[in-house]
Amino acid sequence: MTARSAGPVGARGLPTIVLVARHEVRMRMRSRVFVGGTIVMTVLVVIGIVAASLLAGRTTPVRVGFSGDSQALERSFSATAKALGVNVSLSDISDVTAGTAQVTAGTLDVLVTGSSSAPTAVAKTAIPANIESALSLAAEAARLSDAGLSPAAIASAMALVPVQLLQPPSAKDNENLFASLALGIVLWIALGQYGNMVAQGVVEEKATRIMEIMLATIRPSRLLAGKVIGIGLVGLLQLTIVGAAALVAVRVTNVASIPALGVGSILADIFWFLLGFLFYATAYAAVASLVSRQEEVQSTVAPISVLQIAGYLLMYAAIPNPSGPLATVCSLLPPFSPIVMAVRMAASDVPLWQVALAIALTLASIAGLTWLAGRIYSNAALHLGTRVKFMKAFRG
Repeated sequence: MTARSAGPVGARGLPTIVLVARHEVRMRMRSRVFVGGTIVMTVLVVIGIVAASLLAGRTTPVRVGFSGDSQALERSFSATAKALGVNVSLSDISDVTAGTAQVTAGTLDVLVTGSSSAPTAVAKTAIPANIESALSLAAEAARLSDAGLSPAAIASAMALVPVQLLQPPSAKDNENLFASLALGIVLWIALGQYGNMVAQGVVEEKATRIMEIMLATIRPSRLLAGKVIGIGLVGLLQLTIVGAAALVAVRVTNVASIPALGVGSILADIFWFLLGFLFYATAYAAVASLVSRQEEVQSTVAPISVLQIAGYLLMYAAIPNPSGPLATVCSLLPPFSPIVMAVRMAASDVPLWQVALAIALTLASIAGLTWLAGRIYSNAALHLGTRVKFMKAFRG
């Protein structure tokens, strides 16, 4: 009895799919690409979070110097700038020439000269709009004071127009926006990276004729399934390591609470990664089996890459309006749902029926694509040399 006729169980009593997947996991995890890539990704993510924590809430104050009679504006200017949300640092400049030299040298942003009712602002290139507004309001208050108005009347005349927001943005909204954007980018990179890894592995085995030896004992469909599962587990492990490092860095630096990265949300993100990987990796393996040289891989998988890029671009349309018609429709389409639906779920509350429909359509697409990929893979795997046409591989 041959190994192929022995059925789906290998020599050690394990299913052949498990044996192939285990082989892929061991081989990929021992490679320098996996180890080095994991270290680099983890370090970059941690550095980015630490840098964000150092810069969070830190705004460089605008350095403003007052010279001569304009120094009478300092108190009014400082209060107005604070009301406008501008961080300023004030200093007294005894000499206009020295103050101008400081502006030229870049140690002073704005120099105010002249009288309190008719000041002049000196800057190197441009004056921030809020600084100009605060200075104009301070000068106008000085003119009203010179006209004889009382401080209470001046305060009433100079009061800013109150603004009432019906739906004011919250820190949670901003953190959800950050989390959804980061999630979409990570999913897009991961799906492309591991999908290409599957394609490269298929062509490598085909070019070195290792595939011929493996197909002598393993059915093509099981070989394809084991390869996809093995590389998917490696990708999931790498993302888990990077994600754990990111969560630890966020917790230590306290840069954000990121409510969109709760335990349930993380599990949902992993689920969408698995669905997206199964969808794209199977397609990558099918089209990669049509060629026999590594330099032909990129041109062969280009149509699949275009779909991934489209999903990445649609992500930016979904983030500003997660409940809009475009985001809703695209999140239900299988080529785009692993990215767009995951982003929508991170950015807002998505109706349960839409999530269920997207999952059902994606699973149905994976099932159909698995059948198609198995057929193409079986018919094209042993054809070496020239590229096999898609319809020829489909018809067998």
